[in-house]
Amino acid sequence: DYARHRFARDAEGMSADFRSIRKILWEEWDPIGCGVPADEYDDYVGPTLRLLIEKAPRDAVAAYLRETAADTIGCPVSEEKLAQVVAKLMAL
Repeated sequence: DYARHRFARDAEGMSADFRSIRKILWEEWDPIGCGVPADEYDDYVGPTLRLLIEKAPRDAVAAYLRETAADTIGCPVSEEKLAQVVAKLMAL
């Protein structure tokens, strides 16, 4: 499908997207919130990028980050903070 083709085709050019998403997750989302290393959330950049490439709805991006923060990391983020992060991600 188109999204997978684009994902594969852009594999070399994704470093800028990766860095942009990484920066937003680290500076804005930051569920742990206590000066974690810059690569702390790198495991979540790829799935976030995939959602954006596939033009997933805002709610799907928010759900992924909400569940990841609460269930995987164990540090939920506020809905207000989540909305701000998702808005920045969707604007990329």
